[in-house]
Amino acid sequence: MYVVLSGIAAAIVLGIIVSFVPRVDQNPAYEVYSTSSTRVGDPGYNLVGKGWSGEPKLQRSKS
Repeated sequence: MYVVLSGIAAAIVLGIIVSFVPRVDQNPAYEVYSTSSTRVGDPGYNLVGKGWSGEPKLQRSKS
């Protein structure tokens, strides 16, 4: 019984200690995964064409 209780106590103490470690080295995702070739802020204009409605056009096969 003593071994089980000491194992639980050690796991709790170790979990508390380890929970403070990542806070020192964390960076926001936009800094970690940033590249010079991405364009997120300016999507451009009319990227799909004038007559695009969003619905796919069905092509009927001639039989």
